[in-house]
Amino acid sequence: MASPTIRTVASYNTHLEYSVDFFGDELIVTVTPDSSVISRWIRDVLFNNRFSSHPLVVGVGVQWTPFYYYADPLENDYYADAPAGRNYSDNPADILQLCVGNRCLIIQLGYCEQVPNNLRSFLGDPETTFVGVWNGQDAGKLARCCHQLEIGELLDIRQYVNDSWGRSMRRCSFAEIVEECMGYQGVTLDPEISMSDWTVYDLDLDQILQASLDAYVCHQLGVWARLWEV
Repeated sequence: MASPTIRTVASYNTHLEYSVDFFGDELIVTVTPDSSVISRWIRDVLFNNRFSSHPLVVGVGVQWTPFYYYADPLENDYYADAPAGRNYSDNPADILQLCVGNRCLIIQLGYCEQVPNNLRSFLGDPETTFVGVWNGQDAGKLARCCHQLEIGELLDIRQYVNDSWGRSMRRCSFAEIVEECMGYQGVTLDPEISMSDWTVYDLDLDQILQASLDAYVCHQLGVWARLWEV
């Protein structure tokens, strides 16, 4: 069975669009720092969810950059005041990825002049279920980013899925969860990609693919596990 693949669909001044083939299912991925694009994506999601058979479930992921990429920070750089030996858990979010259905949005937070008000409302909606994986630090990283974003309760899918023997998968890897719950092998979160430089404006295809799969799988499993009932 072939692994997920990505291809570029279109390039605009405000955003880039990609298509991801996830074992025959197509994901439409938008990468942007543009407030109007972010706002339009959210409006479309909220409109389309009116016809859904279940409450809104959003797959969420956060990416951040290790401090060793900033050994010689520029004057007035965001990271210039980071103390030596600072824990990586203190790093702010550089990327916020969201997924609903087959549509993923990758927000380049460091390049956003501002974020739209409807993003803040979207993230704070108590009626929405937000699902990620290994995400205990994500809310803090969003709060420490340049836009100081707040998000509602973030559920970790590991806490809510079991294997075929009924055993909890809370200590399992992303790949193990995907294989057990979705039947697909080899869908991993590569540590080298996770710990890459997410501050670059031109994210590479591996970064975009991994961020998309992270959010998409969490959304799909959140719906499958009916996490709005938690």
